[in-house]
Amino acid sequence: MRLTITDVTEMSTGNYCVAGWCTHTQQMIRPLPGGANWTLARLQNHGVVPGATVQFQPTGQAHTGAFPHSTEDILVDVNAIQLVNAGPINWIGAGSPAIFGTVAAAFDNHVENNNQWNSVLQGVYVPAGAQTRSLGAIQVDRDAIELVESFEKLKAVVDDGHREYQLAVSSKVLKEAWRQGGLNAARQALPEAARYHVRLGLARPFGNPADKCYMMVNGVHG
Repeated sequence: MRLTITDVTEMSTGNYCVAGWCTHTQQMIRPLPGGANWTLARLQNHGVVPGATVQFQPTGQAHTGAFPHSTEDILVDVNAIQLVNAGPINWIGAGSPAIFGTVAAAFDNHVENNNQWNSVLQGVYVPAGAQTRSLGAIQVDRDAIELVESFEKLKAVVDDGHREYQLAVSSKVLKEAWRQGGLNAARQALPEAARYHVRLGLARPFGNPADKCYMMVNGVHG
């Protein structure tokens, strides 16, 4: 199973998630080494970054997770991960992962929110168990996304042409830039492009009860 890596996200300190596009099956896949998330060492050992091509061996074991994440979750053999092409290759264009017209469409209109401030939707989530994907993408103009700080966390305000959303940023590249140099550094880490391919992802169910999968910006590519 050969994947073009599209998403590398930091879920918590030392805990990462990876997703990629399988051109053969035309689907997004979240490879889980031994059923777990990724460590920084494992990412570095295998050169796993957006734009790299990596070979995986599915274990054939079914993941115990529920929708929406079970749409993409696949358990892979920890000892059979191989870098094929360090890249980065240009994976945005013909044959690329699906791009949706709006944030809501990316998740089959299952998108809800906890509150709203100045017409910006906040606490954006998809209900746990929703029959939809957990990874999607939209394409917007450069000025339709703004990185901001909120409660000492990096967020992105995204305007998809229909609604504005404030989303947590999970992108490893952007979060590392922000920690090292603040908001200006994070903004400078954005691509020099007129149009952005914005990767969107859902966190695992959270809350008490754990019934909300909060939306994040997994990456911004030009």
